[in-house]
Amino acid sequence: MSRGPVRRPTQADIARLAGVSQATVSLVLNERDSDVRISPATRERVLAAIREWGYVANASARSLAGGQNKIIGVFTFEPVFPTTSVDFYFPFLLGMEQAAAELGYDLLLFTSLGGERQVFRDGSTRLSLADGALLLGRDPNVEEIQRLRDTGFPFVYVGHREVSGAPVSYVAADYATATQQLTERLFELGHRRVAYARIGDGDAQPSRDREKGFRRAMPAGEARRLTGPVWTLESADDVAGLLAEIRHGGITAVVAEQVLLAEELLACAQRHEMSVPDDLSIVVLGDSTGARRTGTPWTGLVVPREQMGRQATHLLARLLEAPEPDARRENVECPLTPGATVASPRRQQ
Repeated sequence: MSRGPVRRPTQADIARLAGVSQATVSLVLNERDSDVRISPATRERVLAAIREWGYVANASARSLAGGQNKIIGVFTFEPVFPTTSVDFYFPFLLGMEQAAAELGYDLLLFTSLGGERQVFRDGSTRLSLADGALLLGRDPNVEEIQRLRDTGFPFVYVGHREVSGAPVSYVAADYATATQQLTERLFELGHRRVAYARIGDGDAQPSRDREKGFRRAMPAGEARRLTGPVWTLESADDVAGLLAEIRHGGITAVVAEQVLLAEELLACAQRHEMSVPDDLSIVVLGDSTGARRTGTPWTGLVVPREQMGRQATHLLARLLEAPEPDARRENVECPLTPGATVASPRRQQ
């Protein structure tokens, strides 16, 4: 269902919602009521409308064409600066900064003090200090994303993001296509039993997208012969059991979601005198969370984080300059890396 063009609420909107004049809204905002009495009930009605709709007064915006500050906000659902987040967030931010500079926008990074990071606090959002915002994070609060959408505030999510109700605009890595291509490459090399494995939450959107590509690569009518199971491990400690299942099931290739899983699987295979890739081919799907960086030249895909940041910034700028009634969703191609961990199977199954 179309929501109509999105825009920031104005004083006139707040006045209409509160059932007062725009002058009254201005008096409440500027606390200039020494000569004009405003009843507590009226003041509270105005403040309630401001909190509900996220209005932020900004005098400088009124002097700019179109009422814009030329500021794009960046909000992350996890802290950006811990060293464990560097590999994940830095490329996104680099792409955003480059694109914002090209487009003539400044970036404003929003952070939260302690506890869970929140878009909304005390019924309103500080994001309205910017013209629009880029949202990203591995574990977002979907309810807050939906609430932000319902305020009409312009934003683009960096990553595939499905929500209840009206869709939201996003720019995502095309995991499904890249995973399908990598799996089909294994089939072309002669593998007849290929399995998919991951550590952690298989319900996360990036994980679902990758698995979709794996399943899409299964040729019609040959699925039972060509494919193995999809495994979800609780932790890297379960890899020894995984390898036992691989050997018992005659599987010759594994599509591993995380680099960490591939590292553990390689080490476990070597302890059992199995060769990678001759006895077991391993494809890695780009999730570097917790990886130890062993230097192995993995065959797999690259998550195009920098390009995603750039493209999301350009999309948001277009939506700010020419609002559209419907959400926009764009995919970014994931480059493939040939690596050295895939080969034809030594023994045909």
